[in-house]
Amino acid sequence: MEPLIRIPRIRQKSAIRMKHDLILIFAALLISPTLFAQMGSPGHGETQAIAIHPTNPEVLYAGAAKGLCKSLEGGADGWPVYGLDTLSPRAIVVSQSNPDILYAGTYEMGVHKSENAAISWKAVNQGIADLRIRALVMHPGDNRIVYAGTEGTGIFKTKDGGQTWKEVNRGVIDKVVRALVIDPGNPDTLYAGTWHGVYKTTDGAENWSADPQGIYDVDVRALALDPTDPNIIYAGTQPRGVFRSMDGGKTWIAGAETLTEHIASIAIDPANPSHVYVGTKAGVFISKDRGDHFKSAGLRWSNHAWCLVFDPKTSPPTLYYGGVGGVLKTMNQGHWWEVTGPKHR
Repeated sequence: MEPLIRIPRIRQKSAIRMKHDLILIFAALLISPTLFAQMGSPGHGETQAIAIHPTNPEVLYAGAAKGLCKSLEGGADGWPVYGLDTLSPRAIVVSQSNPDILYAGTYEMGVHKSENAAISWKAVNQGIADLRIRALVMHPGDNRIVYAGTEGTGIFKTKDGGQTWKEVNRGVIDKVVRALVIDPGNPDTLYAGTWHGVYKTTDGAENWSADPQGIYDVDVRALALDPTDPNIIYAGTQPRGVFRSMDGGKTWIAGAETLTEHIASIAIDPANPSHVYVGTKAGVFISKDRGDHFKSAGLRWSNHAWCLVFDPKTSPPTLYYGGVGGVLKTMNQGHWWEVTGPKHR
């Protein structure tokens, strides 16, 4: 059943009573974050990237259509813009060891870096041939090592904190890379989602390969690793639904039920890894059987879910949504979505 607020059911009553019920319905529509998510939009325009401070769940970053926004109060302070205000950040990564260090991938001017928690930024693009950045991942133990996926020239890697970048496309045929994930327990292992399937490297992107069993020649827009078992990988495609690999990408199987919506993001519940969430052009969907079957988890009113990110530090884990409606969050599997916009004083 679609998550929603309660509204009164209109029965045959007096005209005054019916008018009263209609007023309540329209009031409910106006205040419902599930229906009108635009109330929580940070900065300017829709949100396409979210990152969370590794130790402080109140500190959040969001990439809006015109700038990078930061909240120090879990979204309650109005999401002020912290630079990059003429750009559209599509990917944000925060250092686990030094949270003051961030990288933001924009669609217009490449990669930018901050070393003071987003107070100031500098462009770090030497060696990147395509400044249309679609994906970023950082080595979990070394914030100098970052990988960037581009719109048309493949994958690039820096080992010196962004001072220089090197193209690392050996074995990659399709150079449109819209998703990257890294194995946190074995950071030399990465996966890349492209227009023609999933590529894998086990040597820090020196060499890539694509296994044709099950997911070759499929447009992959999103990737996610099971947080408890990195051999379990999910791929969101367009328009063939969700694929799952249980053996580190060697073989893939499609879900029992094909989700035909445009999948832009995938998130796995760290408290229950069999629960898989996908963000689509038609809202958020949840599977409770590892991607075989899906049902709505809300926000089905033209809310394109560009990104879904879990914060495992909260209990239960908080799921953040970024899309047309800005940034919203849920802690109850999408039964209720809360706007993270400014508090009304």
